[in-house]
Amino acid sequence: MPGLVSLLVSAERRVGPLLGATVAPILHRRHARKLDDAALDPDAERRARDSWWGGDQRWFPAGTPPRQHNRITPLVDGDAFFTRLYPALKGAQHYVYIAGWCITPYVPLLRGSAENLLRTRLIDVLSETAGRVPVRILLWAGAPFILQPTRRTVKSVQRIFQQHSTGDLICALDDTAQMSHCHHQKAIVVDGQAAFVGGMDLTTFAGDRWDHNDHDLRSGVNWHDVEALLEGEAVADVEQNFRERWQAVGGGGQLPHQDPMPDAAFSTPAQVVRTIPKGRYDVAPKGEFGIHHAYVEAIGKAQRFIYLESQYLWSPEIMEALTAAMDAPREQAFRIVIVLPARATSGKWDNDRHVEMLRKADAGRGIAEVYSLYASGPCNGVYPFRYQPTYVHAKVGIVDDEWFTIGSANLNTRGLITDSEINIAAIDATVARELRAELWSEHLGVPKEEIADDDPIELIDTAWRQKAEENARVIAGRVSPLFSQVHRYECGRVPGTWLLEESEMLTFEH
Repeated sequence: MPGLVSLLVSAERRVGPLLGATVAPILHRRHARKLDDAALDPDAERRARDSWWGGDQRWFPAGTPPRQHNRITPLVDGDAFFTRLYPALKGAQHYVYIAGWCITPYVPLLRGSAENLLRTRLIDVLSETAGRVPVRILLWAGAPFILQPTRRTVKSVQRIFQQHSTGDLICALDDTAQMSHCHHQKAIVVDGQAAFVGGMDLTTFAGDRWDHNDHDLRSGVNWHDVEALLEGEAVADVEQNFRERWQAVGGGGQLPHQDPMPDAAFSTPAQVVRTIPKGRYDVAPKGEFGIHHAYVEAIGKAQRFIYLESQYLWSPEIMEALTAAMDAPREQAFRIVIVLPARATSGKWDNDRHVEMLRKADAGRGIAEVYSLYASGPCNGVYPFRYQPTYVHAKVGIVDDEWFTIGSANLNTRGLITDSEINIAAIDATVARELRAELWSEHLGVPKEEIADDDPIELIDTAWRQKAEENARVIAGRVSPLFSQVHRYECGRVPGTWLLEESEMLTFEH
């Protein structure tokens, strides 16, 4: 048996790079054609040039335009998200619309006590809300086989809502995704006045989305994620996205609507940007690739730093943009920091490959660094501490403490071209800086007040690197807890997964 394992490991080291080198260019050309087919028509470009935002190429000239009067509240990790979502659902006065990848009907929104675990179960909260107002849920119909959630699983979820919920609640399934792809949007609209957009699903599939900023070691995987609470004019665009998809799949019935009523103090310019695959919906027959546009343009305009959190780093266009940003002539220091999961589900091989490409392009200049996050805690055995990767599921980009995006799209071709996704992109120095300080405070294990006013470049060159080195020593020693979460990303295949990963390269587009 050990001989067979050695043979397989040896084979995968030779076959893997060959398969990647052969398949990746074919997929890249195919996806480039899709982007070309959806290129903007001259009328759309002219309208953009004549608008208040047309001089800034970071805004997407197609789809819904940027809106000037918004408030965006970033919600870091599941506890912050669920704590804001629960009263929003309970207080709905007109309607609730939920678009998701998958849902666990009985997932509790609040934790901390047995009472909370029972009284805040999602299906119970939505049933109570549906006793007053319409509740509409739109889920991806699931994969035909192998991948989770399967169609059988999602139909079970739909059946639970149909049989065990009460009131005016309808759960519809969207089966328009191309085989091997999915509908990945995660968005909730309440009364047309508030929307939640980000990376968090209301589910425990693949991992319980509830977690706290401290990420205390738990029996299941620790989970890092980010959601945005959006208020203001752009809420109507999140709702319009739901309406378009609901009508496309024949969800049925009239969907009530309330115009947003922005507060006079709402002043953040924001745009709802989407990935709509080609040929999936009549509203965008050639596809819509606003998230791709926003990331590439923002990275291309970066002057001081780029900060990214993503589950995957596979997109050729993003890699090209990052490499070009590293090589652009500048008179001041420039840095790139990327946070990825230590072991991405169905994707560590690709993450490793692109991290190695980025490090090679850096060529020792110290411009780009890639990190992962870890949780720690006591356990049994001779060495009393255990160290477990925190799963990075956030999809966040921050550039120069000015531009930022939060949403459902990972930095792979699925997120930017072939799956349905939804993000909020905004330009607001105050919110961007606050978000960056909150994330770095969590990862570095220091109070936000201590780093809020520090220079980002100095923090990247000192605190990030020092904390990662310190944690590497702690993990090697195994006799003390971690005092922060950051760890330098390590490339290397997890034993026993090579066949699945190579099969995915051949059968599922990345």
